[in-house]
Amino acid sequence: MVENKGDVDAYASDSLNLAITISWYLIEAYRVFLEPILCQLGLVTPGFGDPTYGRASLPRSADEQRYIYDNPRVTVESRTIHLTEEALRKGKSWDRPEYSFVAYSTWRIDEAWEREKHKASVVLLHGINNYGGRAAGTGLHHCEAGFRVIAIDLPSFGRSSGLHSYIPSLKILIEATHSVLQDVIKHDPPHLRGNKFFLQGESMGGFTALYYAALYPPLSPPSQGGPDPTKLTEIELDSVRPNIAGIACAAPMLAISPHSRPSYVLETIARVIAFFAGRLPLAAGVKGNVSDDIRVEHEFHADPQTYKGYIRIATGLAILLGLEELQKLAPKITVPVSFHHGKNDRATSYLGTQAFCERVSSPTKSCRIWDGYEHIMMKNVKGQSEEDNKKRMAVLDAITDFFKEQARS
Repeated sequence: MVENKGDVDAYASDSLNLAITISWYLIEAYRVFLEPILCQLGLVTPGFGDPTYGRASLPRSADEQRYIYDNPRVTVESRTIHLTEEALRKGKSWDRPEYSFVAYSTWRIDEAWEREKHKASVVLLHGINNYGGRAAGTGLHHCEAGFRVIAIDLPSFGRSSGLHSYIPSLKILIEATHSVLQDVIKHDPPHLRGNKFFLQGESMGGFTALYYAALYPPLSPPSQGGPDPTKLTEIELDSVRPNIAGIACAAPMLAISPHSRPSYVLETIARVIAFFAGRLPLAAGVKGNVSDDIRVEHEFHADPQTYKGYIRIATGLAILLGLEELQKLAPKITVPVSFHHGKNDRATSYLGTQAFCERVSSPTKSCRIWDGYEHIMMKNVKGQSEEDNKKRMAVLDAITDFFKEQARS
């Protein structure tokens, strides 16, 4: 009896899908349970020789390509720097320096840079599951306002090293940011080395910006006895402190919304198995809670560089510990800060942002709660309405105006 060709094709397709599924689970099991041990023993290298686990070879998103890399007005420089043993130690990472690196790009519109005169830089710090290039539209806006933009792929995201979305401690985000800013200063001509940096972060990026300001407070300016970066030697630049002049946060991750925090039972299970399965994806986290516009989720899932899986156990526990630590450090933040949070946010809590702002020591601080906004405050999806464009630009202009004001001060 001859089988129907359609039945044969369907059987072959089902078999192929099953084989792909089994292969995926086997690779994931290897990465979760075996790879950490084998790497520590020096028997294998991360990602079968690619510490980015294939992310470095992925294509850029259409928006990143259009706004930045295909834009003849924008000058782009891309670099990769290795984290030192000291940075990895502070970041609670067991990875080796030779396999630990951070990718970042600087974007600038030379005409606007020369016209505006402030010669300051905006550092974009992305949220969890994203990467630096996802904020290409925001970056272009700042470039047009005369700022240089520094877009960082934080560790385990984008083209930086690390198993996707695996963060053993949020301090590694701080050390990566610090290493990038030191590298930028080293590559700058001497007359720019003391210029201002502004940090802009969304969600986890907002947490990173604030945590950075608490752990690396600005030093006294040269006029008050501080070091003069324009006169430091190449060796002395290794310990230079960037001139952080202000922070703007959009929906910062300072308190998790009840809609997105895992149950007590799930957190307890995570703590029990974290020692041997810290890389295991477990909690849904903010999935489905970032916007009321389904197109936001569709574009996120269509982007090959984003992380679509569940939050890994170690990452989730690191977030909870990091939130506790940052709450204690709030009074150490002395730089100007501008907080922005949507009142309808289901991922992070605007009430937590308000409370945190009150505890920050900076004499220049503000906290605006935006009615009708969700977690993604600067939504920028294809086909969105003029009203959505106005809502996006209202927040973005408020942040840019804040940077301009601090740049002039």
